[in-house]
Amino acid sequence: MTERDVLTASNSPWLVKLLYAFQDTENVYLAMEYVPGGDVRTLINKSGVLLEVHTRFYISEMFIAVNSLHELGFIHRDIKPENFLIDANGHIKLTDFGLSRGFISSRCIDSLKTKLNEIKDKQIIPHTIAEKKTIYQTMRQNKRWAFSLVGSPDYMAPEILENNGYDYLVDYWSLGCILFEFLSGYPPFTAPTMDEIWVNVYKWKEVLERPVYSGEDEEFNLSDESWDLITKLITDRSKRISSLNQLQAHPFFMNHIKFSDLRTERGDIPPFIPKLESDIDTTYFDDFNNPQDLLMYKDILEKHEKDCKKIKKEILKDNTTNIVKEDNKSGLLNKLKPKNVNGIKGLFGIGDNKKSKPALQVLNQEDDELRKEFIGFTYKHKDFYNQQNK
Repeated sequence: MTERDVLTASNSPWLVKLLYAFQDTENVYLAMEYVPGGDVRTLINKSGVLLEVHTRFYISEMFIAVNSLHELGFIHRDIKPENFLIDANGHIKLTDFGLSRGFISSRCIDSLKTKLNEIKDKQIIPHTIAEKKTIYQTMRQNKRWAFSLVGSPDYMAPEILENNGYDYLVDYWSLGCILFEFLSGYPPFTAPTMDEIWVNVYKWKEVLERPVYSGEDEEFNLSDESWDLITKLITDRSKRISSLNQLQAHPFFMNHIKFSDLRTERGDIPPFIPKLESDIDTTYFDDFNNPQDLLMYKDILEKHEKDCKKIKKEILKDNTTNIVKEDNKSGLLNKLKPKNVNGIKGLFGIGDNKKSKPALQVLNQEDDELRKEFIGFTYKHKDFYNQQNK
């Protein structure tokens, strides 16, 4: 429910808007605004390396978007290019707030502890700048880039891995990694395997280096201002830039762009404005009816399905334990369960669907009122009400 909490708490133009939410006895549904320009990951894939002037625009808007979330009291913790969308006017919107809660589940903590123990004594495998760029480009060309970046530590601050306490500045670290990627064409800790990336993040002080090019590639060299900003974001938490005011005062932004002018007539025109044929044009997104596009997500979907099965198994185990501890007649599920019904498949147990469906209609008034509390709209945005009343 964290994502809904974030979305309902915000009316910021920098965060994807929740139009309405509703639920039934099994699922919660979130209907969100459509942001038609695709995501920043696609932009990077098509551009390779961004010009510094374009990078300045996008990273500025990303910081404003992330700061909007922080002002609501949430840390995103999963900042990466895929989670920034481009709206119809070419501006940035932040999305995917599933990890934006005040704590990490015990399952995730255990996983991080295991990973830390696995990699902390491993040696860094050195790669040249050219090798890093080639590795990353090859991963994308071989359709491995999506899997390698979803749930990977490429943009994760080391504080999260170490789990010794952290705050909103983990998101600033992640934005520093994206800034590096904009200007270099690859994330700063990229490697051919996931374990190598974990090692690189954990030992970031030994791995982070400024890309230096010569000859015909000399134009890709980072400016001193951009490298200085990167090293003030990808650094120890105590030394990290910690506010928009500090960012605005940095030479990379100062005299170039005003954060307060963004999304106004005084602000810069976005480098890319989607060309849309209609309000529901999906040109800038993958076609999930296309088998070739779906192949890119094969590993992700398989991993997601595996994780879901594992979580469901854990939830079922926990629920079984809790129900046994409760009085046989006093639990909420027993109050919601229709009387004289056995073996309903779904929320109340497992049984024969053919026998269960007719029995679901047998509800007394008390049962019916209780069930209604869990079904229907739980939120409607004011703009959605206005649209309905037109």
